[in-house]
Amino acid sequence: MRANHLDRNQSPECRPLQAMTFGQLAAVVRALDDQAVDRSRPDRPRAVPGRRRRVVGVDGMSGSGKSGFARRLAAELGAPVLSVDDLVPGWDALAESVTLLSDWVLRPLAAGRPARWRRFDWVADRPGEWAGIEPGDFLVVEGCCVGLPPAAAELSYLIWIDIAAAERRRRLERRPDWGAYRPFAERWARQENALQADADTPGRADLVVDNNERSRDGDWADGFFCAERGEPTAPRETRHRSG
Repeated sequence: MRANHLDRNQSPECRPLQAMTFGQLAAVVRALDDQAVDRSRPDRPRAVPGRRRRVVGVDGMSGSGKSGFARRLAAELGAPVLSVDDLVPGWDALAESVTLLSDWVLRPLAAGRPARWRRFDWVADRPGEWAGIEPGDFLVVEGCCVGLPPAAAELSYLIWIDIAAAERRRRLERRPDWGAYRPFAERWARQENALQADADTPGRADLVVDNNERSRDGDWADGFFCAERGEPTAPRETRHRSG
């Protein structure tokens, strides 16, 4: 299956699309396990006392509608949103942001500890102020490649936003920040394509959302169409609360 567009006719593993509301999705997320997990040794995760902040990752290519979807879900959960754009240390460092997300944010939160990260100042083109988040209930993280290792292992739930490349480009060009983004668009796209090429993020996602027709320029309605991917997998040692 291509990483940048879900072909429902040619992908045998793809289930039929179904309608879902953000309220229904929020209920799924609320039922996820919140046992704190120490993953300082990724090959030997172990449960530790306390609760983890359940983190939903929203992945997809530029222009797919990740930010709007993340904000809509976060509002339903009463959760903050972290854009990985805040962590990317420059126009050529998309891959580095995945490791920073894991080390600075996801691993501490999984263990029930506070997380701190340094925002990148895109105007000054240098690292900026530090930010943080305390342990709590939920966090929605959005950005291209949030579903890639090593960050993927720390997520409680992974969503892929699927949309055709031509439609993504059309929506990018309609964004208010297109003028500033345009000189870097192809440079950024090459990194996205290279990182997602063999990652099979849609195939590993817990939910694939079809955004080809449902939303208009990121203005998500209450519902959407999606394909579930069966029971979630690691890190997800105990994905749902017992009882």
